[in-house]
Amino acid sequence: MVCDDSTLQYGLEGRLIRGGTSKGFFSRRDAFPDDPDRRDEIILELFGTPDSLQVDGLGGSHTHTSKLMLIDDSNRPDVDLSYEYAQVGIENPTVDWSGNCGNLLSAVGVFGLLESIIQPDEPKTTVRIYSKNTNSIIEQDIPIENGEPTPYGSYRIDGVPGAGARIQSRYLEPGGGMLGDTLPTGNTIDELEVGENSYKVSIVDATNVTVFLRADALNCTGTELPAELNATEGLLTELEQIRGAACVELGLVDNAADAIDQRPTMPFVALITKPQAYETTVGSSVARDEIDVTARMVSTQQPHHAYATTGAMCLAAATRIHGTIPAEAARGTGDAVRIGHPKGTMTIGVDADSVTEQIRHVSIGRTARQLMSGKAFYRDLDRLK
Repeated sequence: MVCDDSTLQYGLEGRLIRGGTSKGFFSRRDAFPDDPDRRDEIILELFGTPDSLQVDGLGGSHTHTSKLMLIDDSNRPDVDLSYEYAQVGIENPTVDWSGNCGNLLSAVGVFGLLESIIQPDEPKTTVRIYSKNTNSIIEQDIPIENGEPTPYGSYRIDGVPGAGARIQSRYLEPGGGMLGDTLPTGNTIDELEVGENSYKVSIVDATNVTVFLRADALNCTGTELPAELNATEGLLTELEQIRGAACVELGLVDNAADAIDQRPTMPFVALITKPQAYETTVGSSVARDEIDVTARMVSTQQPHHAYATTGAMCLAAATRIHGTIPAEAARGTGDAVRIGHPKGTMTIGVDADSVTEQIRHVSIGRTARQLMSGKAFYRDLDRLK
């Protein structure tokens, strides 16, 4: 089959790639117009937003499958690639460039190799990547076979069927990449007022920004699965109001109610408890001694099916900062933190200064696989008005 340009639609070259437990559309930055408003209009049309099913576009109707990565070869002398990440709304017509996705990041080097932006070295290519969203540098090791990234290996991650090649990513000096400081309010604990209720939270910025709460503050056990969180009357609304109050505290919005439209992605919200045993959504069991902390995350007003990678790295970093809610809940560990999430567990490496608590780097292993390459089509926007 030959993929030709349409005379009635515009074709845009790219690749559909799974990275970790997420899936997204990857393309070159210069494939899109420079004008940000026009760019975002095209992205919404490509993804089929707004629509809860995104049936008329590339989006997969879930937050972890409605994502975009724009890649280019960087003009910085210390990196090989740079990327911009966007979380594309589903029911709301939003394109949020303020966050980051550690799962999809695991496929950035894969895209660069497939596009010949960088050249492969066997058996492993190390790529230095610059995140424009977080103003940070990531080192990534990608297994190579026959001159290309291999999808074959024995590494498994909870939330993805089967096994693949382990892609190891190290986020260097991740603290304050988005808001300037690891503790952007200057406090390990802040108190947020939501209506008649008051909540103690820890707000941490490390690879991404997360508002951490004790699960019992919202009458949760911390082992609830996404369906249970969805079914708990008023819970997600209350969590969004807490997130909105945090956005006001951080100076991101003037009114907490505006956060859902102006800052739909960042910060995340997470419920934290001590290590607990529980049943996962995939029929397996997690024992208490298999994890160091139990966590449930909400992203773009929905419970995450597993746990966002950058959110997990932020959680792992927070366990190394004395006085934060994650540090109080987590089991004392060495150079890694094992997080219990709805689909199982994930392990995050942490290198922190024991005296200053500065986070030198956080790291994680993921897998990635190219699913499709070709052209995605969008209609003439002027004819749709």
